[in-house]
Amino acid sequence: MKRKAQGAIEYLFMIAAALVIILIVVRQLQGKGESAKDTASQAETEINNTLGEMMGNNQQSGASGNGTGNGTG
Repeated sequence: MKRKAQGAIEYLFMIAAALVIILIVVRQLQGKGESAKDTASQAETEINNTLGEMMGNNQQSGASGNGTGNGTG
């Protein structure tokens, strides 16, 4: 009887250890996901700003009368 109880307790400890490891991995992945989300958001903002500046420059050069950038050719 004592051997069965010892085996059951060892089994429960193994399950508990596996759950702790899984929780740690999930927490780490959540942290990485948030950091990746922030990085992507910053990159998107920078790209939008750069494209906005480029579009602003194209519109200004098109307004100078040389026919570039305004689609009229």
